[in-house]
Amino acid sequence: MKELIREIAQLIETASGFVIGDGSTEALASFVGQRVAQGGFSGVERYIDYLRRHPESEEWRHLLSKITIKESYLFRAQAQFEALVDPILGEIAGRRTDRRLRVWCAGCARGEEAATLAIVLADHPIVGDWEWSVLATDVDEAALAEARSGVFGPRAVGRVSAPTLDRHFLYRDRHYELNSNIGRRIEYRRLNLVEHPLELSAELFDVIFLRNVLIYFRPETQRRVIESVEEKLAPDGVVFLGPSESLIHLGTTLRARDLGDCFCYRKTPAERDPTVEAVRNESRAKAAPEPTGMSIPRVLSDHPDPSLSFDDRLESMISALEQGRNRRAAVGLAALRHEFPESSVAHALEGVAYERLGDLAKAAHAYRAALYLAPEMDEVRFLLAWVLECLGRSGAAGREYRTALTGLGPAGGYLMSILDRLGVPDQHRMREICREKLSLK
Repeated sequence: MKELIREIAQLIETASGFVIGDGSTEALASFVGQRVAQGGFSGVERYIDYLRRHPESEEWRHLLSKITIKESYLFRAQAQFEALVDPILGEIAGRRTDRRLRVWCAGCARGEEAATLAIVLADHPIVGDWEWSVLATDVDEAALAEARSGVFGPRAVGRVSAPTLDRHFLYRDRHYELNSNIGRRIEYRRLNLVEHPLELSAELFDVIFLRNVLIYFRPETQRRVIESVEEKLAPDGVVFLGPSESLIHLGTTLRARDLGDCFCYRKTPAERDPTVEAVRNESRAKAAPEPTGMSIPRVLSDHPDPSLSFDDRLESMISALEQGRNRRAAVGLAALRHEFPESSVAHALEGVAYERLGDLAKAAHAYRAALYLAPEMDEVRFLLAWVLECLGRSGAAGREYRTALTGLGPAGGYLMSILDRLGVPDQHRMREICREKLSLK
């Protein structure tokens, strides 16, 4: 049975790019068992045969709907939407003369992110009067059907301000319905990013939200998707990824831009980086069938044996940090979090490695990713505040120091025990430094 489930997982990856981790195979097996019984299949083998022979069937849609994660809410990772308002949209308005704006929300799920983007655009003092639209795509047709309704439950709108709710939603039957004058600006379309990434529009996009999508793909698939996204991005356009995602090792010409409390990636008109092109060409020339487990990009060659357990590989990287082998640690930790994108500890330690290497922008990015996954890690918030201060972002640093001060306790947990090994101040000293930075008695 396990081999059959692995075969289905491979079919899913081939069709959609989604990697089914070992921790999800039990849930997949349970779902497949239900579909076999409900669909009248004589066994899992017949079910697999049906999937192979009917790639556009309703059964495939059921399967993809099951494996995709659709939990979200409006204004999730709000710092990115604040940065979109100021400075991104202001900059676009300053250089565009045609008064048109195109936004693509890739992996829109049930529509929370697309609705947020439409609200932000409608409320902007300049572009709100332009001809603007949002294209929202997803591989899951069932999720798209919900998104098209424009109806959201109380939990989805929990972070929306009361004035925004009153202005843009109709409350009915304990649900919130997006006003049609905004909803009509959103076009929902089914799109498989892996199979047909370029067939969605003849126009280029000024802003692309590709949040929390890449983490479910193998690095080679990530690279192909990003290349396609670049092709659809207007000159000087920007891409927003999820707070826990990065393009650092994917061989892309997109350049990270620090927006204060978040990052975006910008397409520049400059000539393509020959180093990046070399990485891409090597990857294409030497591509080989990937193993069942998450693969590591070729540029991440200096890392422990991937057959080792997560704990063993993490310990190896901690030892590298203890020995001052910071470059090796940064590379190995990047590889580790590619395989385990939900590991806040891997993200946090990658931040430590980049900080020691003097790459403070990457360190800040890694710390923010860790906090997105585990907001309660106040020791990481302290480290982020320190880096932001070094980057000259005193306002943002002060906010992080203040938040860290309220959460830091007398003792730390697992991560703090690791940081102790690396010579990071304990939580008591962190609190003292926070108070000093905030000029508190």
